[in-house]
Amino acid sequence: MSPSTPVRDTLLLKGLSRPVALNAIDRKIKQQNPSASTSEVQGETLEAIRSLVDDGLFRLGALEKRRFVPSKRPLDRSMDKISRSYLNHYDDPRRWMYSAWIKLTAKGEELALSLEKRGIDLYRYESILPDRCENQVAQELSPQNICELKQLRTQVATWQKEGDLLNRLVA
Repeated sequence: MSPSTPVRDTLLLKGLSRPVALNAIDRKIKQQNPSASTSEVQGETLEAIRSLVDDGLFRLGALEKRRFVPSKRPLDRSMDKISRSYLNHYDDPRRWMYSAWIKLTAKGEELALSLEKRGIDLYRYESILPDRCENQVAQELSPQNICELKQLRTQVATWQKEGDLLNRLVA
């Protein structure tokens, strides 16, 4: 199971500026599902870390003297260590909040940059497409697609005017 798309995308974008601490992942999971129990949040948090690392988007490690140091352990051993700290001391966040960090890999950075670009493009095109439904699935739109949409809107407006004129002539 991989983390939900909003969680994954948020962590990818957050990772562009700095490594992401365990507590930030936990917080994002809680925000995404506020009614989840503590054990559900913990399970989803650990699964998100495993999935993001397994997918090659992040490296697991620690922060030492403000520098990210990748873990040399196999993922299973690292996850066991994180799990013990995170699950056993959840009521004392100081003991686990910064016990694990993830940092973007080159693959993760490439994906995060494409997400960032798509977000910027959609923001720019939003003013061009004011009728777009808020719940519509976002698509990548090229300048050529935008131009075609403008031409279609102009053509539809022309047909509407011609239809109105025809209706008045018939009436």
